[in-house]
Amino acid sequence: MIKVLLISDIHIPSRNRYDNLEKINYSQLDYIIATGDFIEEDVIFYFKSQKPIFYGVFGNADEYDIKFSLPEKRIIKLGNYNIGIIHGHQAGWGDPSKLIHRFNNIDILIYGHSHRKDDKIINGIRCINPGAFCEGKYAILEIGSDSLSLRWMQV
Repeated sequence: MIKVLLISDIHIPSRNRYDNLEKINYSQLDYIIATGDFIEEDVIFYFKSQKPIFYGVFGNADEYDIKFSLPEKRIIKLGNYNIGIIHGHQAGWGDPSKLIHRFNNIDILIYGHSHRKDDKIINGIRCINPGAFCEGKYAILEIGSDSLSLRWMQV
């Protein structure tokens, strides 16, 4: 079983603090998928210093250094699933029905921007928004060989 932290809209230091990140138990996770709006680059260094492997994309509110070091979107493969990762500002308030068209051949879309947690299937693609971490919301995705399980979390 692969355990993945899904986190978005972190907004440190403007609307959040590092001590909230420290409430997450990283030792039980295999990956971190972060969909942007870190705000300051030190948040990325914090994630990279944890045990799980970090995959991130930049958000609309991120500093230039973050936009220079992370891609706008990416596709990774975890287990049997192709996962598209994007912040969501590319389609209004993070409309997953528009965001999925920015990728080819994905099974799961992870996005943020709207600050609203969501989990729905559109055109056979599971679209997950973990909500805004600056409001204490995130999610844990568990990936089995042929199964997915999502748990909503609150700091």
